Amino acid sequence: MATSNGAPASRTARQARIRELVRAGGIASQSELGAILAEEGLAVSQGTLSRDLVEIGAVRGRDLNGTPCYTLREGDHPSDVTTGSPAWGHLARLTKELCTGVLNNESLVVLKTPPGAAQYFGSAIDLSGSRAILGTIAGDDTIVLICAAGVSSDDLADAFRVMAETGSPAPLLSEGPASS
Repeated sequence: MATSNGAPASRTARQARIRELVRAGGIASQSELGAILAEEGLAVSQGTLSRDLVEIGAVRGRDLNGTPCYTLREGDHPSDVTTGSPAWGHLARLTKELCTGVLNNESLVVLKTPPGAAQYFGSAIDLSGSRAILGTIAGDDTIVLICAAGVSSDDLADAFRVMAETGSPAPLLSEGPASS
């Protein structure tokens, strides 16, 4: 890969630019991303682009309208996904991007996602460390949330509905179950 003046672009610089483009949204395919990079003078092979996307943690899913798009696994800093409030912010952003439906009954909450996104989204839920969730079970496009003792499925479902609409953390997830 080289810049428009023929000088090689560093892998780090290229991956930083790919992160910026993916975070900005709307990147639906590798060919689209490659075309944007080429317009900016960063010619890159499909194989290199594919490796870059894997290395930066980009995953392909669908937005709320069903349109294919790439998103990044990490928050603003890689440790964000496992540390307190930043993890809940990361989870809220993912919920807005990946949650296409929320259902519940007396004891369980079911989250719907685009095909292939449930395991990744379920992992983010687990990593958030919320005491309101006892555990998750993820399939291809469905996640089952098991409420912790003292947490109603109605409240947990409402928390995910709000995050899906706003992209902001739900207080219930950071507070955990009510004290007895």
